[in-house]
Amino acid sequence: MKSRLLNSIAALCFCFLVVLTASVTGVTSSSDWPQWRGPQRNGTSKESGLLKQWPAGGPKLLWQVNDIGDGYSTPVVVGKRIYVMSNIGMENEFVQALSTENGKPIWTTRVGNVGNPNQNPPYPKARSTPTVDGNFIYALGSDGDLACLELKSGKIRGQKNIRK
Repeated sequence: MKSRLLNSIAALCFCFLVVLTASVTGVTSSSDWPQWRGPQRNGTSKESGLLKQWPAGGPKLLWQVNDIGDGYSTPVVVGKRIYVMSNIGMENEFVQALSTENGKPIWTTRVGNVGNPNQNPPYPKARSTPTVDGNFIYALGSDGDLACLELKSGKIRGQKNIRK
């Protein structure tokens, strides 16, 4: 029991360091959105020159994606890629990289199962937002699967279930 608690604390400290590092290293571009709520985690974009009013028909739709899976994850954007966590069914929770140019998948990597399907209220779906730091992306699955993936390929470099 004591070692399980220590492992959980160590994993949470690791997650905290990852988020802290991502916010202070400045590795990403100023227009990137590498973590939950943006570069400073305050939900504020520094973009400028935006339209004060939309055209009558709205902005032109460049592309859309309808099949990225289920979940409550918010996307992060770094360079020409969008990263998001999703799930299909209860046995496949994954991180996916999509192109910002056309929305097409670049890679998809399974990180684990969906956790706590019988909780109340029942929200058995991917729930966390991945964090990009340098050449890696860190993701925490809803069943406690913490994964470090290569940004370019999606290959898992390290993985641990913090619930176990």
